[in-house]
Amino acid sequence: MKNWFYGLQPRERWIVIAGAAAAVLIVLWGLVLRPLQTQTQALRTSVEAKQRLLVDVVRLEGTQPGGPASGVQNAGQTLVVIVSDTAKQYGLDFARARNNGPSTIDVTFQGASFDALVNWLVALRTSYGIDVESASFNTARETGLVNGQVSLHRL
Repeated sequence: MKNWFYGLQPRERWIVIAGAAAAVLIVLWGLVLRPLQTQTQALRTSVEAKQRLLVDVVRLEGTQPGGPASGVQNAGQTLVVIVSDTAKQYGLDFARARNNGPSTIDVTFQGASFDALVNWLVALRTSYGIDVESASFNTARETGLVNGQVSLHRL
């Protein structure tokens, strides 16, 4: 192969090099960049849909009679018990929960379903009067799963 390449005229060598570079770029685009662009667009669409859903939930929450904490249940239970029991109901298993005062708890999740986590947080707000004070999420290795920390505060 080496002898064949060096046996070509200099102009022919440049044509072969340019063709090889073009072939590498086409393969790189077709096998790497194009699927990444497609997946990125799908994820953007998913995020936009979830943001619209969140806006709808907030809008519906404001229309409930008696305000957001109107159906507060188990007001006598401790925050830790409510959080752990409801998390199990939504299929969530938190890595750590730490009390941060009498009415605040910090919960750390690893590999939690984002959809189940959002549904759980909405249920805590509407059913128990527990609101999200702060939250931080990072994507996990699998699609739809997140790692993160949520600080919850009882209203």
